[in-house]
Amino acid sequence: MAWIKKIIYFLLLAALLFICYVGFIIYRAKIGLPFYESEPHEIIIPDDKPAVLLFSKTNGFVHGDAIKSAIPALTQLADKNGWFIYETKDAGIFNEDQLSKFETTIWNNVSGNVLTSDQRAVFKKYILDGGGFVGIHAAGDGSHSWDWYVDKLINAKFSHHPIKNHIQTATMLMETTPDTMLWQTLSRNWQHDDEWYIFDDNPRDNGSKILYTINGESIDPNGILGPLQRDKTYGMGKDHPIVWYNYIDQGRSLYSSMGHTAESFQQAKHIAILENAIKWTGKLK
Repeated sequence: MAWIKKIIYFLLLAALLFICYVGFIIYRAKIGLPFYESEPHEIIIPDDKPAVLLFSKTNGFVHGDAIKSAIPALTQLADKNGWFIYETKDAGIFNEDQLSKFETTIWNNVSGNVLTSDQRAVFKKYILDGGGFVGIHAAGDGSHSWDWYVDKLINAKFSHHPIKNHIQTATMLMETTPDTMLWQTLSRNWQHDDEWYIFDDNPRDNGSKILYTINGESIDPNGILGPLQRDKTYGMGKDHPIVWYNYIDQGRSLYSSMGHTAESFQQAKHIAILENAIKWTGKLK
């Protein structure tokens, strides 16, 4: 019957389109789209204020609401502290002359491979020569296929995040042996809702110093994504770092896996962490 064939063809076409859509989503999340910029920016960076680069490019998964919420929150921090902040999604700013004028860089839920090979070399030199890096949430996800970035700046390899229990409440636990100004004014223990990233390795074991952890046994780490991903059921155990930092030659790096939701950038205790991170990585007072 003709109508039965039409239904079968329709269902097959729908299934094919769904598979293509899911494939595109996975490809974008794991690898990202190859969009790059190379032209320097037309910008005047003042000499009388510390300069902070707020980089919000996404070639991978787009945390649109969180990115939009972070920009005014971080801009307010700049106004409060007398910093010059420059927000952009255009990686053309990653040239040696312009990047060197920034005390630190914030990677605001940046995802995917966002820099060309030349820009990667510029950014690596910038860090090694004393520049700063603050990575927020997706800046440490699995879409960054750059070994130096993953092994040095993040210092832990991303595995997955919970799927069924996507956003969960956990208690942020401050480490008890502060050795930098990062701890100043921060709350010791408090509750936070977020998408808790799970990493294959513990950054503590890789030499990172830990600012905050959660009890990884208090959350559901199950990252099963249907038949496409059945092995992501494990977590990091009780010691589950959330915010950690590293010295990289003359440079400084801090990564926070918080920041999936827009609401997280309206929480004063989270913003306080980012304020201290900017000051510490940028060597600012």
